[in-house]
Amino acid sequence: MTKTGRIQAAALIGLLIAAAPAMARGQNDTERVDRTVQIRAGGQLKLKNFSGRVTITGSNRSDMVVHAVRRAKRDRLDHIRLEIEETGSGVVIEANRRDPSWSEKNENVVDTEFDIEVPADVNLDIDVFSSDVTVKDVRGKQRVHTFSGGVDLSGGEKDVNVETFSGDITVRLVQGASASVDFDSFSGSLHTDMPMTYRSSGRRHVRAAIGAGGNDYYFKTFSGDLRIR
Repeated sequence: MTKTGRIQAAALIGLLIAAAPAMARGQNDTERVDRTVQIRAGGQLKLKNFSGRVTITGSNRSDMVVHAVRRAKRDRLDHIRLEIEETGSGVVIEANRRDPSWSEKNENVVDTEFDIEVPADVNLDIDVFSSDVTVKDVRGKQRVHTFSGGVDLSGGEKDVNVETFSGDITVRLVQGASASVDFDSFSGSLHTDMPMTYRSSGRRHVRAAIGAGGNDYYFKTFSGDLRIR
């Protein structure tokens, strides 16, 4: 083979290698789920997800609307279900409920994106892994735990508990809000636009008050920053 031919062959192999991930992604199927469920006033939405963006918006509606987009190979979509269950205390959503009879051990995750509308007074208990989580205009208590995703909260009027490993946390307070802030981080930093009274401030742990120090705001990261707007 000539030198030119070898260069062309190498270039072709490079293109095929680069295209392989895209081709693999192209084999995924997409499944859409749209559900309207009942949730009592002041109830709790409990959601578990592994990967895929999660957006939750508070509204004046009395029920809850779930829009989900699931992406995976067909056999995973068939054997790993999205479960939405109404309970006495609220609604439970499990994005990766595995069929116990399925013999596959490794392919056990479906990437799921959520857009959820809830009554504004619900409480949230969100447990995800690599999902970015955005919560807008939800007034109830908010617990959001993720590993590598970022968290963006706005409109909250009650206690907040947020933990993430490497993602950043942004909290936008309502006007006149007051809170006791507890920030625990290995290497993350606290940035705030709000006047704060510092009760204790160390390299890894900050305790402070905004206003009269009403609601409890607890934040924990490993390397992520906290921004209070």
